[in-house]
Amino acid sequence: MVSTMTESFFQKQFAPWGFDRLRSCHWLQLRAANGLAIPYIGYLELDVELCGKLHQLCSFGAFGPSLFDSLPVSKAPGPVIAALQQCHQSATSAQGSPTGSVRARGKCVVRVVRIPGGVIKLVASTCPEKFSGQSVLFEPPESGLPAGLLASPCLVQVVQGTVYVPVVNVGTTEVLLYPRTGLGVLSAVQVVSLPTGVTEVESSVATVSSQTVATSVLDRVEMLDLSLLSEQEQAGAKSLLRKYRSVFSAHDGDLGCTNLLCHDIPLLDDVPVRQRYCRIPPSEYEAVKAHINQLLESQVIRESSSPYASPIVLVRKKDGSLRLCVDYRLLSS
Repeated sequence: MVSTMTESFFQKQFAPWGFDRLRSCHWLQLRAANGLAIPYIGYLELDVELCGKLHQLCSFGAFGPSLFDSLPVSKAPGPVIAALQQCHQSATSAQGSPTGSVRARGKCVVRVVRIPGGVIKLVASTCPEKFSGQSVLFEPPESGLPAGLLASPCLVQVVQGTVYVPVVNVGTTEVLLYPRTGLGVLSAVQVVSLPTGVTEVESSVATVSSQTVATSVLDRVEMLDLSLLSEQEQAGAKSLLRKYRSVFSAHDGDLGCTNLLCHDIPLLDDVPVRQRYCRIPPSEYEAVKAHINQLLESQVIRESSSPYASPIVLVRKKDGSLRLCVDYRLLSS
């Protein structure tokens, strides 16, 4: 960490020194919080005298509580002692600040969270019980969230091991967020100071409610309209559906798979059929990206390094949603 000053301030306050007193080097590179380089003319190393002692590096937190028992500090003015105590408290709190992971709540795919395109949703998540009743800092992972979802650092309230994290779907298609998906980490925080004119108010309790659509296959069977059948036929049809309910998907991502069959495609030769991709309209980039991420999350597709390649073709369904097709005509010819 360094403290910077403008060239005009240096000329005004340190004019007798002259620029020849400034040191320059190649190993000292300054960067701002956004990663951009900060150009500088030179640098100075200054000693700070406090309580009758010179400190080249002002890191008072490293001295420990014994610092306040020393004679020079005990005789220092009240504001100086208060500042040292605050520095020591901040350093101690930073070293022992607990953290914990945040995951989407639920244990089975039935509790999947559906986030439509262009919508922000409060996702109920689990976290360690030690944060209960506290206001903590939520930070998303550096690798980002799955399927193009976004979450920003924010202060959240933890209630009995549950925290509601705001997640945004910046795409145009619905994204499924499965239970136990990692959303980020929580860190204990405390308010050190507030800007001028800003006061802290007492926390209030807000009730977050959401509508849950019945995704159970049994519920769908019971709600099925069979009014065209007689009562006896309705009972028989529903009994049959209940018996084989395992073959029905509970949601869009519940596709299932089988390893009972193995399918081979015989080819005329061993020369790989590798086609270039078809150009995608720029207006469809985000929709295609979100749809591919959704297919990856649902394990419908997977990344491949095969020498064979066929282009995808975009097809719009009647309801306006996107369907990705693969052009296998050259492979089949």
